[in-house]
Amino acid sequence: MEFKSHNDFDIFQRDVRFERRYVHTTPVVEFLATLKTTLPERTRSLSKGTLLFRAQIGYDEVDVEGDVIIAGFSEQRMKPNREFCGEGRANPRGIAYLYLSNHLDTCMAEMRPQRGEMLSVAQFKVQRNLQLVDCYSVAREFGNIELIFSPPTTQEEIGNAIWWQINQAFSRPVSRGDTSSDYIPTQILVEFFRHHGFDGVCFKSGLGEGHNFVLFDLASAELINCGVYGVNAVKYEFEECANRYYKKRHLDDDS
Repeated sequence: MEFKSHNDFDIFQRDVRFERRYVHTTPVVEFLATLKTTLPERTRSLSKGTLLFRAQIGYDEVDVEGDVIIAGFSEQRMKPNREFCGEGRANPRGIAYLYLSNHLDTCMAEMRPQRGEMLSVAQFKVQRNLQLVDCYSVAREFGNIELIFSPPTTQEEIGNAIWWQINQAFSRPVSRGDTSSDYIPTQILVEFFRHHGFDGVCFKSGLGEGHNFVLFDLASAELINCGVYGVNAVKYEFEECANRYYKKRHLDDDS
């Protein structure tokens, strides 16, 4: 099976968000069937003993012989609880997955903390060899404008463009304006990967160096320590990423 074009992923996203969610349309069925044929080349191993990080905003105050000291959250707090977990990029409400990063600063940046806040940051050790879906390893990255005006034509290029778009969908930072429907495409992909025997998914972070990991089995990584970090500064960087428009009467304005 082959992808029809790089637009297959956009069609998939549109249909599962706005057409049918649980009984899929024909384009969605075909997209997932074709995506399945590419999974063997997207498989990545995560070895037992690998160390990863997880952050949560806040900390505990512990009484030690009459003195109150600041400490990282308990293990029960640093692992998600399905009774309390809401909608996430990978998980629907009520299904708990373990979100981790292989980069210390990135795991904290993913929380979007404010200056002056404090975070509990735990180190986790992977407990068994895992097989993950690697969303980020593509021959090259694609710009949104490039996909419009110079779309890929070969099946290899189309496949790379689709996986690049999948990585972008996972790595796009969660914002306060997101709705639960924004997460539906990636949630469906995660269940699709899980159904086909994978232990998790990994993708580039949109907020820092390194990569993020979503492990489906909460017991596949164990907390080994937890500390507290303060946010000293928050830095933003901006670049123009879409075409600028001009009002006609200002086209010749050099200002």
